[in-house]
Formats: sequence, structure tokens, C-alpha cells
Amino acid sequence: MLYLIGGASRSGKTTTAKKILKEAGIPYFSLDYLMMGIAHGVPELEVQPTEGDFLTGQRLWKIVDPLMTAMVENGIDYTVEGVQLLPAFVAEFQQKFAGDVKCCFIGQAELDVTAVEEMKFHSSATENDGFNDLNHQEALAEMKRIRADSARYKEESEMHNLPYFESSSDFHRTLDQVVAYLINK
Repeated sequence: MLYLIGGASRSGKTTTAKKILKEAGIPYFSLDYLMMGIAHGVPELEVQPTEGDFLTGQRLWKIVDPLMTAMVENGIDYTVEGVQLLPAFVAEFQQKFAGDVKCCFIGQAELDVTAVEEMKFHSSATENDGFNDLNHQEALAEMKRIRADSARYKEESEMHNLPYFESSSDFHRTLDQVVAYLINK
């Protein structure tokens, strides 16, 4: 089974993938690493990590689709997570491989953008992405972007009948619900 977790930055995708690894032994792959490798190693593909998650997701799909297709066709149990997974592409992929793919999206469309210190605390528990280095105004702007991106993931997930989980109010409980949904606990 291929498990796909898409959604906004800092919504809990990587943390969820790590929980699945710990609880079910299913390894995960973060598309952020693929994105950075392509951005720095194959600049002619014009993948720029700072140009916006939706545009980056569109540009990476021609690589992500065959990568995940190979995983499904080879019967590899894996979790793939990243902001680069877009609901329209994921819905089509899941239909193509019905029964072999399970997906969901996570976001923070209801995020309290004034809770900068709380976000910095949660951010410090995952990989160092530079969020903690932002000053207050930069962090506030980033949180507004996260909330706006989350609203878009939520809307597009609903449009394609894909599960969406809101992680802004009870982060860890929501991620436990995502894990339970994906691996049928």
C-alpha cells in the first residue's frame, strides 16, 4: 500500500509519516528532499523551492507520478509526504491505482496566526527548516501563508472527495487520527 500525505507546511505531514514508521514499520519519503535535489542539481527543470508550494507541486508531478507508480507496481509499502502533493493529481493517481493507494491532506486553515511562539515550539520538534530563525514579523507572514495554503488544500480536497484533517486546534490528537485513518487502527 502506498500512503500519501499532502497538505500545508507545518501541518504535521512529516510527524505523521514518522508515527506511521514507528507504529507500522512503513518507511517514508519526504518530497522536500526530491525538490531540493532537483532545484540544486537539475536547475533546467526550473523547480524553485521559494516560488510557492502549488507551482512547485505542478512542476514536480511529472517526476513524482512515475516515482510513485513504480512503488505501487513493485508492491512497496511506503509513505510519501509533502506539500508538493496536490489534491487534483492525487485524486487521479488514487483512482488509477484503486485499492493500492490511500491518501489524505492535513492543513491549518483555522490557524491562529498570532500564536507565533507556539508554532516555533512545534517547529523545533521537527527538522530545522529555518522557521525558528524568523523574526516576529517574518514568522507572522509565514503563518498567514500557511493558513491561506491550508484553506486551498482544504477546498481542493473537498472538491476531489479526499479526506482533509485540520491540525490547528489539537495538533497531536489530529495526527493520531490521521495515522488511524491511514493504517486502519
